[in-house]
Amino acid sequence: MSQRIALLGCGRMGSAMAAGWLKAADKPKISVYAPRPTPLVSQWVEQGEVVLNPERKPADILVIAVKPQVFGNILDEARPLCDESTLVISVMAAWSVDRLAEALGTRRIVRALPSTPGAVGQGVTLLSCDASVSEAELEQVRALLSPLGWVEGPMAEETLQVAMTISGSGPAYVFHLVEALAAAGVANGLESELAMRLARRGVIGSGALLAGSDEDAGALREGVTSPKGVTAAALEVFMDDHKGFIQLATKAIAAAVARDQALARGED
Repeated sequence: MSQRIALLGCGRMGSAMAAGWLKAADKPKISVYAPRPTPLVSQWVEQGEVVLNPERKPADILVIAVKPQVFGNILDEARPLCDESTLVISVMAAWSVDRLAEALGTRRIVRALPSTPGAVGQGVTLLSCDASVSEAELEQVRALLSPLGWVEGPMAEETLQVAMTISGSGPAYVFHLVEALAAAGVANGLESELAMRLARRGVIGSGALLAGSDEDAGALREGVTSPKGVTAAALEVFMDDHKGFIQLATKAIAAAVARDQALARGED
């Protein structure tokens, strides 16, 4: 890949994407624009893998990876990085294609919302785009994002808004599950480091089993659960009709979608 990518912002999400690109056999030319580079970005600069804050000029591909609350304040820094020939890929929540087009003066825009497991090639990236983006350009985006893992879409932005709260935010929910299981182990008498090890390895192993099985999650759950056994006793609590996992997850996703809608309205 000989194209030049301008990466605007390189925090957790931008770093995850760049890490995936740098593992590809055909590495792109990456220019990172970040006022306070992380130690990882500084390491990439020292190794000659990326260039930090070079002269701002239109890139072949501009990837916007800053927080949505920040982008409106740095438009003067973003506009010089694109022109009518630049393909813009936004990984920001809240900023719709129409809002980005008005801000940047181009409709060659693809919203691509990745997840942080892309840093190890196991992420999911959701796509939505303007009707003017060609299939050839979408293939270009898919090729760029494929080192990060699975690419899904394009889809309508209304669908994207809900889907991203599952795939993009999902890793945080899983990590919190590990925290919760470890805390529950401690509350029931386990030493904290042992509880955390068991929680981590349990989730990692379960993910590997899910990835390697043709059975759906419900069937796998049933396979682990002996009638009237210890797992069944715990699941009676987790699957309570009024305050179980499904009800809690539904409420949580609704809250995430509402927050995205608020950000789209420009609210802090």
